[in-house]
Formats: sequence, C-alpha cells, structure tokens
Amino acid sequence: MINIQHLKKNFGQNEVLKDISLTVNRGEVISIIGSSGSGKSTLLRCINLLETYHDGTITFEETDILKFPQGINHYRAQVGMIFQSFNLFNHLSVLQNCVIGQVKVLKRTKADAEALAIKTLETVGLKDFIQASVSTLSGGQKQRVAIARTLCMEPKVLLFDEPTSALDPEMVGEVLQVIKSLAKEHRTMIIVTHEMSFAKEVSDRVIFMDQGFICEEGKPEELFLNPKEPRTQAFLSRFIQ
Repeated sequence: MINIQHLKKNFGQNEVLKDISLTVNRGEVISIIGSSGSGKSTLLRCINLLETYHDGTITFEETDILKFPQGINHYRAQVGMIFQSFNLFNHLSVLQNCVIGQVKVLKRTKADAEALAIKTLETVGLKDFIQASVSTLSGGQKQRVAIARTLCMEPKVLLFDEPTSALDPEMVGEVLQVIKSLAKEHRTMIIVTHEMSFAKEVSDRVIFMDQGFICEEGKPEELFLNPKEPRTQAFLSRFIQ
C-alpha cells in the first residue's frame, strides 16, 4: 500500500532521515520504536506530506504522493494522521470536530457526516460526550476524539505519532485499547510509540530506528526477544529485563 524508497530528509545541515526504504502492506500493523531524535516522527510527517523530503520517493497504491491527482487534502484523507498533541479545534464541539473535515474535504452532507460521526464516537466510547466542548475533555478523551475524527474520513491507512506521549499515565490505557481494537480489524497502521509491551502485542512487524536509519526490523517476538543489532540490544535492554 505504501512504498518508500531511499528517502532522505534534512533540517539545514542535520540529516534526519538517511536512505530509508520501507514497504507497508495492506492490513499490516507496523510499530516504529527508537530513541527520541531517531527520525521516527519525521518519517511519519513525510508520509503525510507535513514535511517535504529532499530525496527518494513515497508511493501510495503505486501513485507518487507528490503527484496525487486529486490534491494533497484528498491524499491526507486516505492516509490519516493522529498526533500526540491531538490538534483538535478547541472552540468546536466533539461532534463538530468529527464533521468539519467530512463536509469540507469529502463534500458529504452535514446530515451524513453527523450520522457517521455519532456512530464512530460511540465506537471509541464517547457516546455521552458527543455535544460536549472539546475544551472540557480529559487528555485521553481528546485523543479518542482525534482518532474518531480521523476514522470519519474513512482512511485506508492510519498514522499514529506517539499517541499516548502527552497523556497522564492513567489515561494511556484507554487510548491504547482503542488502537488495539482497530488493529483487530486488520486496518493498515503505522504507529510510532514508546509503549514497548503495546508494540509487542499489536504489531505484525516492529521497526527500530536509530540516528536516521532503519537499524533492524522483524516480527515482534523476534525483535524483542532476540535482537540482532547491538544498537537494538542496547535500546531494548532498558525495557526488557
């Protein structure tokens, strides 16, 4: 579904992504782990075209994403991104947050958009908060609204950029449970996370990034229990005793 070849990204003289090549198959759940500054979030932002890359190619369903025929907003509707800081419209209600993109980008009627939004909000456990102001919600509830908003666009791929890093510890579980339920639906997902046990449980494949490279990748039971690269071993030694 997504094919990345020889991707490079610089911020000034700092080369953040160094020759990244990766294929994401339909229905596959991939977790990307690694230290802060290893390039994980930058890779997701390049896939979603929030960052421009300097070399290499990214194709989505065999189409170069820089040449997407219907434009960048329609591409992003199909490759939805959930951010660590939620990126919600705080002056709108929960329902309005989930309707606005459907109406403006997908040109759905307000009635159709609201019907899908209500159904989706119920599936992420927010039935009682549909008319609430986003500004009144907890962090965990806001992240579930952000997930519902993205799902309402009916994307083919979901990108999660450290979806629990801005949450208090007691709120992490409720968000991870929603993501686990999406994984069980065999959705195509790429998840940047520091939650190692979660990555081990939900992933078909785990990728360890270090200093702008994909250092190692494999099935979670292989990578977590028998990492081959010294840098992977050193990173995981902090989490696996």
